Amino acid sequence: MRKGFILACIASFILLYEDFNHLLVLLIVGGFEFEQAAQKAFGHSSFTGAILIGSIRLIPFVSLIACATCTKLLDSLKGRLSLCLSLLVAVGVIFSGYWSITSPLYTAEHASSTSAIAYIFVPITAYMFSFAAGASAYLLGKVYEVVIKGK
Repeated sequence: MRKGFILACIASFILLYEDFNHLLVLLIVGGFEFEQAAQKAFGHSSFTGAILIGSIRLIPFVSLIACATCTKLLDSLKGRLSLCLSLLVAVGVIFSGYWSITSPLYTAEHASSTSAIAYIFVPITAYMFSFAAGASAYLLGKVYEVVIKGK
């Protein structure tokens, strides 16, 4: 289970690359053809930019992998559920955050001139929300064990 969870974290980190999200926005919201969308989404990509933003996007995934490898959370059902819920929340927050950064560029909404700074705060927000979701799920599982099962 540990290897599967770690692979899920790594796959999520790679698939949440901000230019992939930009590509989806171009295809779905912008109505571009795939070739045009790919050229526009990846046209200004750079290795240093990917490393910079990727290192910030790494924050919630490193903490989840550390929890999976350094604790015994994956040995119990409530631990597995809390870690999986944390991963889902992190993925959801990052995806929706990146979507909300790029979608105003292709709609009638007004795009803020400082919206690019959100690329820094979205993973930090994802970390906080995923921690809260995982801790809440674990505590609810613990309460269920004590109150309902009487352990």
